[in-house]
Amino acid sequence: MTRIFGRTLTRIYIPGFLLLHALWLSGCGPSLTIPAALPTGTVGVLVKELITPQIQKIDSDPGNAEHHGTLGLMYEANEMWEPAARAFEAAVALDPANPLWTLHLHTARNSVGFSSGELERLESQSSRFSDEPSFLYALGLARFDVGDLDGARSAFAESLELAPGVAAPLIALSELELISGHPQKALELASKALQQAPGQPAVFNARGQAYRALGQNERAASDLKAGLNASRLRYPDEGRLRFSGYYAAPQMLINHSADLIGAGYASRAEILLHKVLAVNPSDKDALNNLALALRAMNRNPEASARLQAALKIDSDYFPTRINLSDLHLALEDPANAELHATKAVEIDSENPIAYKLLGMSLIQQRKFPQAIVAFEKSLSLKPDDFQCHAAAGEAALASRIQETAVKHLRAAALLNPNHLPVQVNLIFTLIRAAQLDEADQLLKKLFKQVGQHPQLIKAHDALQQARRTGGGNQ
Repeated sequence: MTRIFGRTLTRIYIPGFLLLHALWLSGCGPSLTIPAALPTGTVGVLVKELITPQIQKIDSDPGNAEHHGTLGLMYEANEMWEPAARAFEAAVALDPANPLWTLHLHTARNSVGFSSGELERLESQSSRFSDEPSFLYALGLARFDVGDLDGARSAFAESLELAPGVAAPLIALSELELISGHPQKALELASKALQQAPGQPAVFNARGQAYRALGQNERAASDLKAGLNASRLRYPDEGRLRFSGYYAAPQMLINHSADLIGAGYASRAEILLHKVLAVNPSDKDALNNLALALRAMNRNPEASARLQAALKIDSDYFPTRINLSDLHLALEDPANAELHATKAVEIDSENPIAYKLLGMSLIQQRKFPQAIVAFEKSLSLKPDDFQCHAAAGEAALASRIQETAVKHLRAAALLNPNHLPVQVNLIFTLIRAAQLDEADQLLKKLFKQVGQHPQLIKAHDALQQARRTGGGNQ
């Protein structure tokens, strides 16, 4: 699901203080009071609705660290880093013993570009938070980033000892072992992290790097593909767990809706997207994600209406064209699917998804030669697409182009060896191409894996018939 960043947000003005500008001290401890950190300039309507009650809480109780820290988390969830840093500064000043505020202040300062002195600040707190695994992990990263590998290793190891079930320090230690020339140790650590955090791209990337260093290139390729563009694994903490309730900036709500749809919570995504559209009915990103949520709930007519609304706003918006093409394929309307996929190709001629959808729309219309061209263009941009190879193989079979069919079905079978229909198609294609020994080897392998499946028995009979007649091109 593509996320679109860098958009201009609808804004309104919030009057008030621009800086955290005053401390009133009449002693120490509870008498310390700090005004709320207000955002500079203007913020959107939804953000204002979120932060205003929290600011009012601080106005009523300016010495409450939890109130200031919560405001900081609200800002951080919406990537408003400068006021977030000021809010966390207040929380740390009021409650310096709480590691949560110290860590989120560190994140906010780094994000806003105030990283100078951050390592020294963390080092000064290392005795106070020596039993906090999340703090030790952050300290290890800060040391790592300045090249203090031994110090980083020590902090990561202490973090892991305190919380052995967390994957983040395992990945960090794996990276250190790889840098230090110990790929086998790096592999062991990454493999252990995979047990703690299955499916995390950063974990696959770490294991793939270790496999590559060990010369196990086939295993490395698979893991590195799964870990492509992985970001550094974050240490789980209470603050981040609260973010989902604080998203309010339109783009953050849209991004979060994508996560919800992917996780199977389309109805929750729909609620968030309606909030965005209530403020800006012409938000084409929100309209597209809402269409995806509606499709996930089998409400295709409503999804179509939302996409048509997005199309009227911008007929050259690539995600809208892609989503319309995919929807029309699902509705078994390949002609309109082709129309939108063709337009998507015109908008972005280097996007593999556009050519893939074009191929799917053509194959549904039995335009097999044109479909092969579209699939192969998609594969030139993204070579390891299983669906593209499988569909190209089927189109080539329908066009009786056996060499092309074998090529694509072989590739599909390698990419997904557990997909029986592709494996069976490949066997029958090999038989027709008189490549009987390869067909026999693949068939024996599948019998061991699957057993006496009816399709395999049928393929076995076809292979025996081909051997008796001296070929396979009957």
